[in-house]
Amino acid sequence: MKPSKYLSARGLGTLLLICATSPQISMAQIVSREIDTVAAVIDSSDSQGIARTAQARFERRRIRYFPLILGSASGACDERVGRFCSWYDEGDWYPRPELVQAEELREELLVLLDSIQALLPGDGWLLGQRVWYLSEARRWEEALEVARSCGTAEPWWCAALEGFSLHGLQRYVEADQAFSIAIDRMDNEQALRWRVPRWVMDDDGKNALKKVETSSESLDNLLEHLWMLADPLYLVEGNDRKTSHYARWTVAKIRKEAKNPYRISWGNDLDELTIRHGWELGWDRTSDVGFTTVEHVIGHKHPEGRDYMPPGKALTTPSLATPEDLRADVVRPRSLYAPAYAPVLLPMEGQVALFPRGSRVVVVGTHFLPEDTTRHVGHNHPIPWLDPGTQDGMLDRAGIFLVPLDGARIKSAQRIGHTEGALSIEVPSGSYVLSTETWSPSKRRAGRLRMGFESRPVPEDVASLSDILMLRPSSEEPELLEAALPQALKQAEILTGQTFAIAWEVSGLGFRSETLLFEVSVSQINRGVLRQIGEFLRITKPTRPLRLSWEEPGPPNPGPLFRYLNLDLPNLKAGKYEVRLVLKTVGRADAVSARVFSVQER
Repeated sequence: MKPSKYLSARGLGTLLLICATSPQISMAQIVSREIDTVAAVIDSSDSQGIARTAQARFERRRIRYFPLILGSASGACDERVGRFCSWYDEGDWYPRPELVQAEELREELLVLLDSIQALLPGDGWLLGQRVWYLSEARRWEEALEVARSCGTAEPWWCAALEGFSLHGLQRYVEADQAFSIAIDRMDNEQALRWRVPRWVMDDDGKNALKKVETSSESLDNLLEHLWMLADPLYLVEGNDRKTSHYARWTVAKIRKEAKNPYRISWGNDLDELTIRHGWELGWDRTSDVGFTTVEHVIGHKHPEGRDYMPPGKALTTPSLATPEDLRADVVRPRSLYAPAYAPVLLPMEGQVALFPRGSRVVVVGTHFLPEDTTRHVGHNHPIPWLDPGTQDGMLDRAGIFLVPLDGARIKSAQRIGHTEGALSIEVPSGSYVLSTETWSPSKRRAGRLRMGFESRPVPEDVASLSDILMLRPSSEEPELLEAALPQALKQAEILTGQTFAIAWEVSGLGFRSETLLFEVSVSQINRGVLRQIGEFLRITKPTRPLRLSWEEPGPPNPGPLFRYLNLDLPNLKAGKYEVRLVLKTVGRADAVSARVFSVQER
């Protein structure tokens, strides 16, 4: 059901448009109200007054060069943030090149600001405006140079502007260092406001943050987990979601005391929307005669924005987070972000399998580059955010990462030049966050599967089954897990009539002579409703699972026992199935392992 139309109770008629079509979310903000005039009589001998007048004049004049679109900007309201209303569905907007007239106006403004800054080298407002407008022009190197020549401005502000510029240059490690300096030099109240991302968290996350705010150590630990989970790709050095958070605060500070294209005063609502969704990537204007005679200004956010912030329930126990918990393409996001190096970052539903080996565990993860099925790929217009740009010629890469939750160093295995395959890594048993990733820099696209897991040491002489790994069948059966990895299916999926193989390990054997009984079964798990009713009423016969069993002697010595089995099941129809493995031994409890897989029509 469509929500009712909303007009601000304050009479400002301000609207925020947030648009979403799974799996990506795009966003725009729109203001429609009588323009608050720039005019104030300013002493022309006042250098900063001249600069402020010029900045306001630029914002007022450049509106005429925004693309003019037809149609109404009003609509049903899904969410209200202060003076702003939001709803989902922006349509086919994408970033368009700025008109040269607007570029010339900005250049005139920058020349003036530069000259006045020479007279007022310690003026933080001037410094911020220069960095901001250079960033708008994508002149990030110059922005960094300006930030680093900050004269006698407040040290924390100089560091924040440097961090903002470094983030824009995708130098995330250095940006994090600069923002850390800025936070250290702020007063405590402001530092806490910047550090604690209340606006971007769900209710559980807000409550978790509130509980630890009074304890510096507990807050540090929680924020460490939060930003670790929010980092889009561990393949990319640094944590750009974290530095984008501080970059957004820096932009909010720059724009708070300056005029903006919306022609309204900056307030907490614009603070919140900037922190949650970032700053505008493009602008439009439209005249909505049915709503007001004033021309609207629409500010658009990135068309590939996704929500990388983790749910609150994952903060306290990250090792229990499921892949669904850590998906970025949620339908109603609290925040939006698009990594510059891979704006299209998609769920990668590969295989993950754990192979316990005593006090250690081998983790296997498959990876592949997901097909781009996002909205704009099917549209007949340029897709500038996927232009290879500076990443042209960079090799594809993939990796598996294990983040220990006891503070130890991240473990990883990576490969260059491939986007499809399987990687493994052996670590001590414990609690981890796992991330399997693949990234094509030239396509600016990536895939990710992220989840938590816990692995406990397996005592000696206790039989333990590993997870099941699905493989392509081979005429030469591998004798070790490592030899089987090149045959791993990229995901637990086959086509009708296709054969496959499974592999597993057993640990805890070899301490005595014994006989092993293996049972393998395959059964369908998503039978149709009519068939289930027919089976219940005994009108139709229930589908019997396919079973296979055999006995073999246990290994003569302790160590992992690797097993491989080809399965030829040509009659499986499209649907979901479970392959189930049971190990029976005398004097021990049964050990069970299972994997769900799907069969797709050819």
